[in-house]
Amino acid sequence: MIRECRSSHDLQGSFKRTLSSCKSLILGLFVAIFLCSCTGSGGDGTQLSGTIQIDGSTALQPLVAVAATAFEQQNPHVHIEVNGGGSFTGLNDVSSRKVLIGDSDVYASFAAYPNPDMTDHIVCVIPFSVITNPDIQVSSLTHEQLVNIFSSNTLTNWKDVGGPDIPIVPIVRPATSGTRDTFRKYVLGGRDEGSSNQVLQTDSSATVRDAVARTPGAIGYLALSAIDSSVRQLAIDGKYATKDSIIAGTYTFWGYEHMYTLGDENPIVSAFLDFMLSPTAQELAVQKSYIPIRDMPLPQVALTRATDGSRSPSVA
Repeated sequence: MIRECRSSHDLQGSFKRTLSSCKSLILGLFVAIFLCSCTGSGGDGTQLSGTIQIDGSTALQPLVAVAATAFEQQNPHVHIEVNGGGSFTGLNDVSSRKVLIGDSDVYASFAAYPNPDMTDHIVCVIPFSVITNPDIQVSSLTHEQLVNIFSSNTLTNWKDVGGPDIPIVPIVRPATSGTRDTFRKYVLGGRDEGSSNQVLQTDSSATVRDAVARTPGAIGYLALSAIDSSVRQLAIDGKYATKDSIIAGTYTFWGYEHMYTLGDENPIVSAFLDFMLSPTAQELAVQKSYIPIRDMPLPQVALTRATDGSRSPSVA
């Protein structure tokens, strides 16, 4: 499975950050149990105290919020503030030191974020799904149909795909959204979204879900963790967003969830990031419809050369 193509001038930063991700995954998984057993204290026996500010991906926000609560219960002198705003907001804010952790659905380009201390911590896998208004009784769309709906805007009525005779209303997220970026790359094949789409002004998973639920003929896309009974989940080419279909490579609309920091020197931040890979937090991930890192085929993460000559981290 190859994810996230990079441009050639990202080589140095991509290599460093990919190695950092490997280190976070491997070391974090081994030390997390130890850290969890040291309730209320750091690795050196000192009491953890202070505040962690986190913002960014609203797709990752539900997991980080419940994990933060669990971590605060173990460490009563630590307070964690978890906000959304979108993946690129998170990347921008951690890069400018407005927050200590920036959550993102996408990798940070070295061209856009050249600080060599920008460090990637992969914490789970997030499945995304296309969703529709509940009155649309269509179970699956092809990649081509989705391109014609969201990109070229040439497919405009549900009757043409076996649905009711009403207009198709594509609802998309703003440019700050990592979910939108993932959808454009892995569903639309890199194509831009069309001018006829209804673009939301707020990058919020709840806003997307609510807009699709109340708008007749609406279609959008959302993290599986944010889907409820108010909308219908669609398959893509007959495949739903499941762990099995993702691992098998038959479902492409998914991504790694990243928590970016500027270095690893802050002991509270390091402890919380290790906790994110602990059995406690990874079980919370399962409950929230994420896929734990332990369930993915991740014996190694390496840089491979894509067919277009760019660099991309791959999961072997």
